Amino acid sequence: MLDEADAYERGMDDDLTFQTVRELAGTAYMAGRSAPPTAVEIEAVARKLLWTSRTWDGIDSDYQAKDEEDAWDYAGEILGMRECYAAQARDLLEIARKAVNE
Repeated sequence: MLDEADAYERGMDDDLTFQTVRELAGTAYMAGRSAPPTAVEIEAVARKLLWTSRTWDGIDSDYQAKDEEDAWDYAGEILGMRECYAAQARDLLEIARKAVNE
């Protein structure tokens, strides 16, 4: 939310009437609900989808991952794996934003 507020504030004219930080943050938050998902949001959801969608114990999969970060690093070694999860994440975020805005 703070990233959205900072981006919103940078895009505003300097001669605005006084607005509190809370009002700016609230306005930025509302603008962000209709904005496309950011790269940071997409990666965060993609990482969680990857971690929760597979068994990383080394028994049911070819690789034993220690944690979510390790699994994400491993996925980067397989052509298209991260991109596949990122596409799913982007779709999920867009569906959620549409539901919130309706």
